[in-house]
Amino acid sequence: MEKTLDTAVNINAPAHVIWAVLDDIEKYPEWNPLVPELKGKTMVGRQVEGILTREGMPTVPLRPTLTAIVGARELRWLSERPTPGEFRAEHYFILEPNEDGTTTLIHNEDFAGTFLTQVWDGINTLGRAAYIKMNEALKERAEAFAAKEQKIHSCLDNPASGKVSLQGKTLTCSCAEKPVVITVNAQAYHNHLCGCSKCWKPEDASMALIAVVADGQLTVAENSDKLQVVDETQSIKRYACSSCGTHMVGRVEDKDHHFYGLNFIHPELVTDGLVPAPEFAGFVSSLVENGMEPAHMVSIRVSLKNRGIPSYDVFSPEIMDMIAWHKVKLGKQE
Repeated sequence: MEKTLDTAVNINAPAHVIWAVLDDIEKYPEWNPLVPELKGKTMVGRQVEGILTREGMPTVPLRPTLTAIVGARELRWLSERPTPGEFRAEHYFILEPNEDGTTTLIHNEDFAGTFLTQVWDGINTLGRAAYIKMNEALKERAEAFAAKEQKIHSCLDNPASGKVSLQGKTLTCSCAEKPVVITVNAQAYHNHLCGCSKCWKPEDASMALIAVVADGQLTVAENSDKLQVVDETQSIKRYACSSCGTHMVGRVEDKDHHFYGLNFIHPELVTDGLVPAPEFAGFVSSLVENGMEPAHMVSIRVSLKNRGIPSYDVFSPEIMDMIAWHKVKLGKQE
């Protein structure tokens, strides 16, 4: 005997957001009425363990094996009784993006086996109701994630119009007494947002704001004794104030490094003028590695797009091309 329990729902959110909710099984207790508990790693071939609950039916242990994972498109797991041919159930979710930005979620389960004749009526009624309830909960959670705008950086709240120069400006740490003060003696370039884990950012920001100044064009005007290297193992030596922790400047010592000859600064530390608008956002995906919920990433990218800021998961194409050419130069014989 073979049967399919089929349900579907349209969700006003991109497939990536829905997938992020589905794949984050540790958060199932917060929203999932059908599978309120599931533990393990969602990787093909792995077995996860949890419980399946349906109103009017007994709670049963769930120990399926993941059989297919296609990111943001398909998730399948298989449950079988040890006796061959007795009971087999393949539970699957398929995400179909629509042209209007919504996503159709197909949430089905294919059943087979001799034991199915005894339980199908309950599955088809009470089980179907439970699946629909889960679909509604997933829809509510995914749409809430998609609608919530994430704080990226305060520089986007009141963006400067036109070109803004930092030449002649000063950067100051947050110390109330004896702050570190750095004077910018030349133009700053490649002002951008960065989502990597090493770049410093204010507490209320998701991304750092970075610009570069040619080497020799920064002057530590006050309290240079408070500057300390944060991590000696990094190619870019980031100097921070030892009192407040504000990163003030990054320097490259390796003469073969593609960024040698540049100093990295944080333009929002300027105390006497406007902050230049970011030209692009780099290493956006790194926000997930830094602890941001994957379901928030679409909101981040949409917010950047709405502000006309291109987003990349490395540097901008312009800088990446220069890095690639630098590697070619290093390989040439002198």
